[in-house]
Amino acid sequence: MSGSYNLTLVFASYCVAVIAAYTAIYFGTRIFSMHDGAGRKFWLGMGAVCLGSGIWSMHFVGMSAYTMPAGMTMSFSAPLTVLSWVPAVLASALALYVITRPNVSALSIVASAVIMGAGICAMHYGGMYAMRMDPQIQYDALIVAISAVIAVVASGAALVICRQVRVVPAKYAMAVKGVAALVMGAAICGMHYTGMAAASYPMNSMAAQSNTLQGQWMGIPTAIVASIVLLLALIVAYRDFKQAESERRSAAQAHDKVIENAFVDQATGLANRTRFEQLLMQKMATQHSRFSLLYIEMNGYRDLSNALGEQAAQQMAQEFAGAVRSGLGDASELARYSSSGFIALVPELSNNTLANTFAQLKRTVGQIKYAPSYGQWSLGYSNYPDSASNSRLLVRAAQKTRYTMDYQTQTAS
Repeated sequence: MSGSYNLTLVFASYCVAVIAAYTAIYFGTRIFSMHDGAGRKFWLGMGAVCLGSGIWSMHFVGMSAYTMPAGMTMSFSAPLTVLSWVPAVLASALALYVITRPNVSALSIVASAVIMGAGICAMHYGGMYAMRMDPQIQYDALIVAISAVIAVVASGAALVICRQVRVVPAKYAMAVKGVAALVMGAAICGMHYTGMAAASYPMNSMAAQSNTLQGQWMGIPTAIVASIVLLLALIVAYRDFKQAESERRSAAQAHDKVIENAFVDQATGLANRTRFEQLLMQKMATQHSRFSLLYIEMNGYRDLSNALGEQAAQQMAQEFAGAVRSGLGDASELARYSSSGFIALVPELSNNTLANTFAQLKRTVGQIKYAPSYGQWSLGYSNYPDSASNSRLLVRAAQKTRYTMDYQTQTAS
């Protein structure tokens, strides 16, 4: 004899399976990114309990969806029902352990799928045995075998899916995890309901008097409680993930700050000498490269520092850097080479364009605050490869003064 199903509870069992599957996928990808041994073990245990409990809850929601043949009641032995939870958790622990290992062979996936499928089958048929009927439930061996194959194949698919989901680009991760959870949920339910199709009940079967859990009222409460527990676990895991991401970003920002301090002048925000020398070597390594090097010295920097202090001198350096950048345009690579010296990589300049560049710098630098009193500056240049063929000599050639500007006397030479 066979019974019928309440489709609302069947759908509820599928929802529980999907939530459990999504939780497993999330825990799997979360654990894989962790390097702390204690943390991995903790989240592995949490994930195994959540996924195993989800599979176990799905089973009993599905059982509650089943209406027994006429005259029969559904009830369960409490100790055996609790015991059936154990293989589900152990199978889930195995799954999470496998998907979070750095490298897993195809043979390991197959072996793990068989063990996990066996665990799921043990949970299902152990849960069925907890019904304790007299005469006992009878099974169609062929359909039982099909349900076992479904469990193994579904387990293998779940392992492969979980390992692949973790490498999906971030912008697609949530959608792919959702689709994977829907597929895994369908596979879990497929195994359960195939196993149920294998069961038949002899005429006049009676539940054991010692069974204390009644099945028909357990469905909705079990689905609700299981879903809430799984969602709470997911929220806790998500908060942990956000905290870990925040710590990772903070570490990355600290690292970037170290790099910035190593290659950027803090006062002006320009590349410093070390970074400029790297840029110069890269430029010289470019085939058929021709360019000019400009060296601009703030001759009044020391006088201003002695008169008004280093803060005022740094302020002038900031304004001077902005004026030089404006005068040279976007095509230049400008750096602060020393406390009073700036150096720039510019497209190759002819004598006429160099004179025009000096005139433009004269106008822009003349607008800074300290130009009338301390704005004296000088300009030198060199051309690569005509002036020198190595970086040290090229910079030395550029440091030779060719033009000077003194705003106190408004003379240039």
